[in-house]
Amino acid sequence: MEFLIIAIYLILLLYTVFRIILDTHSTSKTLAYLLLVLLFPLLGVLIYYAFGINYRHVKHNKKTANFQQDFDVLYKKEEYDETDKLIEKHKGELKQFDSLIKFQHNILGEILHKASFKLLINGEEKFPELLSTLEKAHSFIHMEYYAWENDIRGNQIKDVLIRKVKEGVTVRVLYDDYASRKIKHTIVKELKAAGVEIYPKIKIKFIFFANRINHRDHRKIVVVDGVFGFLGGINISDRYDNTIDTGLYWRDTHVKFSGPLVANLQRHFIVSWNAAQSNSLKYNKELFPSIQIPKSNILSIGQVMAGGPVYSMSTIMLSYFKAFSLARKKLYITNPYFIPNNSILNVLKQAAITGVDVRLLMPDKSDSAVVGAASRFYFEELLRSGVKIYLYEKGFIHAKTAVIDSFVSIVGTANMDIRSFDLNFEIMPIIYDSEFSVQLEKVFYNDLEQSRQITIEAWNKNGLYNRLKFALARLISYLL
Repeated sequence: MEFLIIAIYLILLLYTVFRIILDTHSTSKTLAYLLLVLLFPLLGVLIYYAFGINYRHVKHNKKTANFQQDFDVLYKKEEYDETDKLIEKHKGELKQFDSLIKFQHNILGEILHKASFKLLINGEEKFPELLSTLEKAHSFIHMEYYAWENDIRGNQIKDVLIRKVKEGVTVRVLYDDYASRKIKHTIVKELKAAGVEIYPKIKIKFIFFANRINHRDHRKIVVVDGVFGFLGGINISDRYDNTIDTGLYWRDTHVKFSGPLVANLQRHFIVSWNAAQSNSLKYNKELFPSIQIPKSNILSIGQVMAGGPVYSMSTIMLSYFKAFSLARKKLYITNPYFIPNNSILNVLKQAAITGVDVRLLMPDKSDSAVVGAASRFYFEELLRSGVKIYLYEKGFIHAKTAVIDSFVSIVGTANMDIRSFDLNFEIMPIIYDSEFSVQLEKVFYNDLEQSRQITIEAWNKNGLYNRLKFALARLISYLL
């Protein structure tokens, strides 16, 4: 009997090793899982099958891809694709970044569209703007959020949605079943009772419990009447609003936009909606109204880049990489969870070595001890290449932004780690607008005033204990 158990386990171990090698595309993650299952035989195998396999990838990917394909056939028939026209008309301004625009277009069919943008700093700017816009809805409200809390702001938004349903507005909401689990028996029940169509993006079931937690809907999307859109890093929670005392200053960034670009955001929401529940939405003019924006001398256009485990490649990582590689003068990045893969690490180093002013801003104290320590593993390599690193000290900086050469801006949901690259559903606008980019740059400079710069001399004073801690945290991070 003992021999049989050992034989069965060895077969399972061998099968697991082959599966890790064949199914895990990241070399670092492959080595980490192999090390785990070999050093901790039974525990390692259990951890791999709980967190290492994308059980729903094949099924959900096929379902989502089918919706995307069917929907885009109608979307592209009705929508005038003006990407090439805009590039040609503004070829002088867009010349440096036309390959980024075409990359978005080719990888996800992203149409380049006009828009007007409004920068929103922290919850104290985002929530009043959002509540005011929701109040004005007359046709529909679409929302998709990672974290929704049963607190002041969470209930304010709930109350507005209930009022709008009573007024005849259609309200559709997706939420992350894990991050928003505290509202499942409170706010979700109240919204359903009031007539709001609300569903989890990824429903957690017992058989896939751990793995489905590992794949999270990290998006923060609002579309109102197909006219206004909101995107950024701010969830529905009091912690993001510094007019409400939660004990910690929270720095985050969001953007509101209007114009034809809202159709791009609407497209991504509808594909998620159709994949999450059985009542599919079809393309129609009510969902995609014709929108005109006032003429301006400022070129103000954008695309909306989506990513997640259902896509065939790491679209978020590749978009970051492409955008960063085009920097010629300045590249300013703010990100709270910085555990880059080799591609992102190398493009930052290369930019700094060739004379680009590369600045990286992250929290001094992370809300995750492992992530905070793992991020520091890369500091020495970046500093020696000329990258300037700053640690935000006023509170916790949660913004995920980038500004490139005072012309291209990113204000999204995606961190720079393996979770955002491969596991989470993420979304971010890529904005081609000099006026908006200069505003975002000024915010970056203001944040630097609340930060301290790390020098290579100071970094070299870290002892063996800290270096070992950073290295181990980095190894663990690949298993998260």
